[in-house]
Amino acid sequence: MSKAGLALFEQKSTGGTARQISPIDTMIYSAANPGLMFALVYIMWAPFLYPGAHMVWAILAVSQMFIIAGLYWLFSVSMPRSGGEYIYISRILHPSLGLMASFMITFTSISWTGILLNWIIKWSIVEFFYSMALINGNNATWLGLAEFFDSKYMHAIIGTALLLFIYFIYYKGTKWMVRLAYITLSATLVGAVVFVVANLITGQGTFAANFTQLTGLNYSDVITIAKQDGYTTEFLFGATVMAGSTYVILNTLGSTFGANLAGEVRNVQKSQLLALFGSLAILMVIWAIFYGMSYVNFGDIWSNSLYYLYNAGHEAYPFEGYDPFITIMIGIMTKSPIFIFLIAVAFAVATFGSAAGLGFGPSRNFVAWSFDRLIPKKFMELNPNTNSPTYALRTVIAGAWVFLMLDIFVPSWTANIAYTIFTWFLAWIFLGIAGIVFTTRKKVLFNSSPPVVKTKIFGVHLITILGWLTTAISVSICYYLLIPFFRGDLPFTMIIVSLLLMLIPIIIYFIMKRSHAKKGIDIDIQFQEIPSD
Repeated sequence: MSKAGLALFEQKSTGGTARQISPIDTMIYSAANPGLMFALVYIMWAPFLYPGAHMVWAILAVSQMFIIAGLYWLFSVSMPRSGGEYIYISRILHPSLGLMASFMITFTSISWTGILLNWIIKWSIVEFFYSMALINGNNATWLGLAEFFDSKYMHAIIGTALLLFIYFIYYKGTKWMVRLAYITLSATLVGAVVFVVANLITGQGTFAANFTQLTGLNYSDVITIAKQDGYTTEFLFGATVMAGSTYVILNTLGSTFGANLAGEVRNVQKSQLLALFGSLAILMVIWAIFYGMSYVNFGDIWSNSLYYLYNAGHEAYPFEGYDPFITIMIGIMTKSPIFIFLIAVAFAVATFGSAAGLGFGPSRNFVAWSFDRLIPKKFMELNPNTNSPTYALRTVIAGAWVFLMLDIFVPSWTANIAYTIFTWFLAWIFLGIAGIVFTTRKKVLFNSSPPVVKTKIFGVHLITILGWLTTAISVSICYYLLIPFFRGDLPFTMIIVSLLLMLIPIIIYFIMKRSHAKKGIDIDIQFQEIPSD
């Protein structure tokens, strides 16, 4: 292996975790994280928050993510250490900003680990029973089971049990996590096949007839009612761009976590290239199937109109108390318990894998923070049997449990998980700035990087160009999310959660800096170089 510039080290990463993940494993892990079947969730929200959005064409907005992925790739090649954006920003800009950006992304992702488990309960378990009731003439037994599992305490019990199972997987180590990523991808493919087959044996005409029969609401009246209520019944370019730049791109967040595991992967340059770009390609293909099939099976404007009635709480919405998720929709389309069961199981398994993956990658950030003395050293301690950072993983589970409880008992704090998009892209503004100034602010580190990092286009370093574009994209996406916020369609909690996740790490940094200063240690000195491998 070439040793030009900073070596792609072979044996040990920051904190002592072994390099055991292959390039393909890294790509599958990165693709599984964002939730390959979550297109079926975001299609329920985005057309309401951005009226006129066409969710299939909105996928093209993901082209912006290739720019950010390119910046991550060059940074990970230059600084192949676990910690991702924390390492890059803390070494280029300032340690407090590095901790802040990393903390925001880390705890946003940890929040998903908890919230996604509640999605499993809502849309795989509860709506399985409700769908069975619906296709059986609102059967009281099935409805009773749906109501039983839909109680807040059943959500809490099942969610906690699933979270403990995730901790068991974490405890077993990185290889188990990689295996789960492959299972997650397999479950998603099963879900896609089920959706396609359901369409082939039925079609929109059958769905329309079944919808009218089972709900008592005429299929064609859905668009009429939404239009009368002021909802647009045409597709708009601007709304499509904004929906794609928020809720479709949301479905990519976590695909960069291969960079957070850079200290554990073999051949970083190749691994990160495959992980960052390959995962986005896989995601876009899967979304095209799910969004495309939703519009083909149910009707494009019709689907958007139904999702409007649902989000607006309109009295005409036919599934009172239940969301128009694919479990219900495929039940109406096929009237088949087998299809309902298969789509529910596929979503449950895929979502469980995503929940686990979204907490696993950021756990390595705790190790990086601890290595730099920003949190206690115990977070660097590894389990001697599995080589996993035990305290970091326990913190992930504890944080995820808090967000699970919030989503169950006070869902206004996690509504439409809008805070996650806003917080994440606030953090990426600083990543973009780090890319802009890297070549001038840290010349020694930049000059010691491998040749690919020094690539120029028209005389300007590529990493600088990507930095500018990342900053512009991040600012614009934060702006797009403020539009429905100021319109009143998103709660004020979105801003509060984001600000808390921004302020807490700054406070932690200055507390730790003062604490070490009393011992005669200036912790800022260590940020002049990247951690040893």
